[in-house]
Amino acid sequence: MNTRMIKTLLAIWEREMYEYMNNLHVNALRLAVEPMLFIFIFGMGLGNRVDMGNVSYIDFLAPGILFMVVTNNSYMTISMRLMIARDWDKTLVNALTAPVKPFEIVLGYILAGITQALAASAIFIFLMSFILGISFGCIPFLVLFIIAIAAFFSSLGVAIAMWLDNPHHLMVVTSLVVMPMSFFCGIFIPVTDLPEWIQPVINIIPLTKAVQGARAIALGINDPYLLQNLIYIIIFTIMVFLVSIYIFKKKIII
Repeated sequence: MNTRMIKTLLAIWEREMYEYMNNLHVNALRLAVEPMLFIFIFGMGLGNRVDMGNVSYIDFLAPGILFMVVTNNSYMTISMRLMIARDWDKTLVNALTAPVKPFEIVLGYILAGITQALAASAIFIFLMSFILGISFGCIPFLVLFIIAIAAFFSSLGVAIAMWLDNPHHLMVVTSLVVMPMSFFCGIFIPVTDLPEWIQPVINIIPLTKAVQGARAIALGINDPYLLQNLIYIIIFTIMVFLVSIYIFKKKIII
């Protein structure tokens, strides 16, 4: 990685982080209120009626909600920002007039998505630890899963935003593809409680591996597949990243 590439990545990252920080009051309110609603409604409300054995439902739920936060602050933020940059404020067109490669633009957006997901995760973990005393286990190892899944959803956000031409279609894809992952990938209920015919499909989704890994770390469960799941997410992320670059080139470069 040469000096020019680093400056390019930092310029794109800085642009996206400037927009993020410029609306920090809105983002902070959303980051604090939205996940806490899920924790209080499901974890402390319905959770009293859920039997998880030796683990309280709120301790089971918290690692899953953490990765819902990661998804929202990587996929949704980056996909919408990229569509705006392409169709409204034209900053993407301006970037392409400079000696910048598509690979660098895509990577810059993904780095911004990872940064925002890490910031959101830090706020959520702090609130859960401070208010409810929930432990998330080995934070450094947990951060690796956060970075990996944030990179995956940021790459997915780039691919989908560049593939679609209408923001309404983006909302449809989000509602029908991304949002259901929150309900089927083990965030609210164990994957083993789902119908057997759908479990193999759910288990290949990277978010499922991330939630299982985070839950094992937070609850101190000895999971022999922890590192294997992390590597699986990274490999899947690289594949989606390459697809996002391909779609970006097809849509932007004439």
